[in-house]
Amino acid sequence: MVGLLQKIFKILFWAFIVWLFVRTFIFQTFRIPSASMHGTLYEGDFVLINKMVYGARLPITPLSFKMGGEDRFVDWIQIPYFRLFGYGKIERNDVLAFNYPLNFDLPIDIGEEHVKRCIALPGDSLKIVNGEVYINSVKAKEPSHLYFDHKVSANGAIDSVTIKRFNIEKVTPTQEGMFFNLFMSREQADSLSKQKNITSVNINFFTKEYYRPSVYPNYPSIQWNYDFFGPLWVPRDGDSVLLNATNISLYQRLIEKNEKVALTQKGDSIFINKKHTLYYTFKQNYYFVMGDNRHDSKDSREWGFVPESHIIGKATVVLYSNLKKGRSFLSIE
Repeated sequence: MVGLLQKIFKILFWAFIVWLFVRTFIFQTFRIPSASMHGTLYEGDFVLINKMVYGARLPITPLSFKMGGEDRFVDWIQIPYFRLFGYGKIERNDVLAFNYPLNFDLPIDIGEEHVKRCIALPGDSLKIVNGEVYINSVKAKEPSHLYFDHKVSANGAIDSVTIKRFNIEKVTPTQEGMFFNLFMSREQADSLSKQKNITSVNINFFTKEYYRPSVYPNYPSIQWNYDFFGPLWVPRDGDSVLLNATNISLYQRLIEKNEKVALTQKGDSIFINKKHTLYYTFKQNYYFVMGDNRHDSKDSREWGFVPESHIIGKATVVLYSNLKKGRSFLSIE
């Protein structure tokens, strides 16, 4: 009996070691929790995160585990950030898994996990004009099936049969009569507009004059919104930025919290670690990410850049979907 228990213990022990190795260095799974990637990923989708493609990040907080859905960890043992060699680079439109960059009170690898699409790379200059993304002054290639908030005018209510036929997830009637706010793709909008009782379908873009305080960098002097944003330079390892009044509002939190540097401002002068400085040189790469559901996503437009140290891997495959049929083992584009 003792020998049998020892064998079972050994099997379980080595199974745990294999699982831990695979999860740390090869891949892990992630369940999509929100509507922010609608058009590509949906709530409840289980996706595979490939850690090898960019190089697996070594555990920063090795003594951590989940209990009752909460992260438990010992933070007095911390390993400096290090990433193994990968076989690919992060490219625009890759769907990235990463730890939330504003969890400053937690170790990097314990922070809440998110999945969004990479829009801009280190060194890029990004601008959004009327919902259209421009990278380095060139209109960016748009992923298929992006979702936007549409304002729909109809001669009567939009029935459940129509909603189901066009796979529309969210219908919100307004107080203006027969108007509805629908989150859907351009293709869905085009098909819906051809229905007899639909009189108009238009994307609800914010105007340039509209200021949304929750939008990065959260300063009234820079009044951006989801559809009119930037220009904004994405920091690159080794590149320097001039520390003037405008740039401080864009990069101060990044420098203080992610670069771990003491920054103070006295009048028009900027001090780094108590030394007067005109330029700051960044110590790692950063990325700008957005959800495919452009009007229903909290992303870099609200909280800024994703540091390279926070990248977990690339979302590559939908393993299982309980919301939409025929999506299991679907490649993520």
